[in-house]
Amino acid sequence: MRTLFVLLVFLGASDAALAQGADPWRDWRSADSTHFRIHFHAEQRAVAEKVAAIAERVYPRITQQLAWEPRGRTEVVLFSEFDITNGYSTPLPFNTTGIYLAPPDEGELLDNSAWLELIFTHEFTHIVHLDKVRGAPQVLQWIFGRLAYFFPNAWQPDWAIEGLAVFNESDPPNGRGRLYGPMFEAWLRAERASGFISLAEINANGRALPLSKEYIYGAYFYDYLRRVYGDDAVFKYVDKYSGNIVPRVHTNPELATGKTMDVLWNEFLADLGGGVDRRAEAIKREPENAGTPLLPVYWSVEGLAPAPQGAVYAVTNDGITRTYLQRIEPDGAMKRLAGLNLGARIDARGDDTVLITQPEICDNWNLFFDLYVYSPANGLERLTHCARLRRAVFAGADLLALKNDAGLASLVLVGRDGRELRTVYAPGAETELIDLAASEDGKRAAVVQKVAGRWSVAEFDLGASQVTPTIRLRLDGPAFSPSYLADGSLLLVMDRDGVYNVWRHDTGGKLAKLTHTYTAVTAQASGTDGALTVVTIEHGGVAVRRQATPAVLAQTDVARPQAGPAEPAPPGPDANSLLKDERSYLGLRSLYPRAWLPAFYADRGLVAFGGSIYGSDALAFHQYTLTAMYETTQNEPIGSLEYILYKRHFFALIRDLKPTAWTGSNGDETTTIYERRTQGQWVSTLPWLRLEQRLTLGIGAGIDRTDQVVVDGVTTGLADRKVAAAYIDYDSRNANWLSEGLNRGVRGTVLYETYKPFSSNDYDGSLVRFNGEGYLPLGPTVLAGRVVDVHANGTTEPYQLGGAITVLPLAVPNLNERELPLRGYRGDEPQLRGRNARLATVEFRTPIMDIDRHAMVPPFGINRLSADVFFDIGTAWDTGSPSKYYRGVGAEMLGEVKLLYLLTLQVRVGVAVGLDDPGTTRVYAALGRQF
Repeated sequence: MRTLFVLLVFLGASDAALAQGADPWRDWRSADSTHFRIHFHAEQRAVAEKVAAIAERVYPRITQQLAWEPRGRTEVVLFSEFDITNGYSTPLPFNTTGIYLAPPDEGELLDNSAWLELIFTHEFTHIVHLDKVRGAPQVLQWIFGRLAYFFPNAWQPDWAIEGLAVFNESDPPNGRGRLYGPMFEAWLRAERASGFISLAEINANGRALPLSKEYIYGAYFYDYLRRVYGDDAVFKYVDKYSGNIVPRVHTNPELATGKTMDVLWNEFLADLGGGVDRRAEAIKREPENAGTPLLPVYWSVEGLAPAPQGAVYAVTNDGITRTYLQRIEPDGAMKRLAGLNLGARIDARGDDTVLITQPEICDNWNLFFDLYVYSPANGLERLTHCARLRRAVFAGADLLALKNDAGLASLVLVGRDGRELRTVYAPGAETELIDLAASEDGKRAAVVQKVAGRWSVAEFDLGASQVTPTIRLRLDGPAFSPSYLADGSLLLVMDRDGVYNVWRHDTGGKLAKLTHTYTAVTAQASGTDGALTVVTIEHGGVAVRRQATPAVLAQTDVARPQAGPAEPAPPGPDANSLLKDERSYLGLRSLYPRAWLPAFYADRGLVAFGGSIYGSDALAFHQYTLTAMYETTQNEPIGSLEYILYKRHFFALIRDLKPTAWTGSNGDETTTIYERRTQGQWVSTLPWLRLEQRLTLGIGAGIDRTDQVVVDGVTTGLADRKVAAAYIDYDSRNANWLSEGLNRGVRGTVLYETYKPFSSNDYDGSLVRFNGEGYLPLGPTVLAGRVVDVHANGTTEPYQLGGAITVLPLAVPNLNERELPLRGYRGDEPQLRGRNARLATVEFRTPIMDIDRHAMVPPFGINRLSADVFFDIGTAWDTGSPSKYYRGVGAEMLGEVKLLYLLTLQVRVGVAVGLDDPGTTRVYAALGRQF
């Protein structure tokens, strides 16, 4: 779960981001409750009713806690487009919450609460927290509306935002929420052994593990405030920050505690350490027994399955390259088998075939899980398309899978060819199906399920004429990673006594403990040789451990439930009880601007006044920014408009004035001649998107007209450029948590531009431009290369090489762009100008240090510090072939600078030497990478 707090950045989304968001081709409906407006697919009215009931029940608790009611109805969007567990909240341009309906089936979010209640409580806490304002920021909001800077609670470290939401979602005595949950506690025990994260480091929220550190430390911090300084301390902390016009993390706790944040944080860490130690006393009375480490601490191992000869298959990620299916031998040797998508799960039966479920983009708008099979002979083969099968196991001659559809889960039987054969179990909306196992002969199956917060294992006789589930085991808390042994026993990773360990449930009803870890087991596999392999949490990552002969460490009797059907789900909310005025979704209802800023322009006699607005609808089908100004001396309208439709169609228009001659001086000039420039661009795209690669077709057109206006005289056209364009773009570039920016894959774009369709053009030719990029990871360092090749026919606007500044990458090409960076040259040399151009760059990029520190006074930080060395070579020419190439070499220092805890800027400072005349030595600074 995350907060989404960004201004609308138009024309700047990546290709991968185009897959995210609401599918505009679905039948979206809207309906209102007292405090919320719910947007949902037409077939999900019942889910919308359930969410509305939860929302109105949560509303008074959160608003009373923070003494603030959000202004207007909060927009709530229910997404079934994603088979992942997540949500988001943003106060811009209005209060909006997105809920991904798929419930959690792994990780820290497994608890005793119902998913929709947990996620909504978390996200609505963000809404109230971020919307709350008082004092000077509130006055400024009254004047200017919902501008980003006037939301004080958003301009603080992530731990303070996410921590409050986790604190509110949690009810530790009843096992609800993540605070004091088994995963958070496991990470804290691992952190305790090596030292907790400092305040400066958590403020920076850098690359250190655990990934959820801001959630963990933030939640325990608010719990500390409540325990030590009273029930109203959390309110005082939030209320104080809500009046900041400048972020004041350092002094903010003084009202609630009488202490500055640095002093309070040290006291908090001391209290946290004492609490972790006390809660770990019972765990550490027994020696740790989870097996012998097979690997050094690894960044991520998400799943295990048995392989031949006592080996295991594993889904691994080293934080630098992509996720892989690997085979780990009993001696720790590893072999890569196939590249997988992040989030993949596996099952195997101890032979050379692995069943894989992994997410993939479906129909450009959806992210669904599908089935794949890996074998040495055939590699990775896809079995299903858009099937929404989140987990699957071998079941004799067939496959058994958990299917998700907008949070509604079912157990289905699937053929080896990927065809869905029949539904085995469809328990209804109140039951969450978490994980599953099947016996090797396919006659029995077990499903870990949660019904209204009550955990159990349901068992099925798949050979019966009518398959009816029975409860095999009732649980006190979360469980996952089940697997059958040959004798019918069931292995499970279970939360007992607050720790995830591997337990065996014997056919006689006894529970036997097979591991005792000081942190948590996150995956397990029983090998063909009887060995038990597990993944455990460690400081800085996870460990893979192996017990050649697992022993029973403890045993307890568990009353076997009487035979009978699985417990029924409780009834859902009364339909039609809360949501009123259902209607088709109409974006215009929320598209009007919610904020404005004055705009002013003055330059040597030209003076303009106006304002800027921005807006979006709740589903982000329409997004726009508009700056409208009126120049008062020449009576000229100027400004800019950017608009995006369905994240597929992009429009931009800019009109500005530039004085070129004037009389008078010292601020009392009168313009006599000025240039009026009008630029416009339209691009429409047709993408084919996948997680690891994207293909996009696009068409568009651009205009760029400049007129010279003599005041009280004639107007002369200086330039009139109109261009039509088409392009094809392939992109397999990706980055990883620890990598130095983009670190793998390639991108290739072929752009065709032509002036021919238009009259009154300064040019009548056309050109083909190829842009290519490639990235090769060499450990944490990256070897990167770029090639640009332009071939023109007829008369076209010339290219100019030189300089070190590049246009920030956009979702679509910038048409009629005619500048290419060649470091070591000024950028105005006639030798580097021509209708044809060629440029190549090689860079070696390497991280120097992850500083990951953010000060509070002033609120400034820096995360990673990196360096690169480069070689550029390029040329430009009009006709024939190039006569000379121009070279440049140099080095750059790159810093990830953080401002106000929220904004991350890539700052680049470099020195370049042009090796050929007219090259010089040039020092420069810029934002963003060269490419």
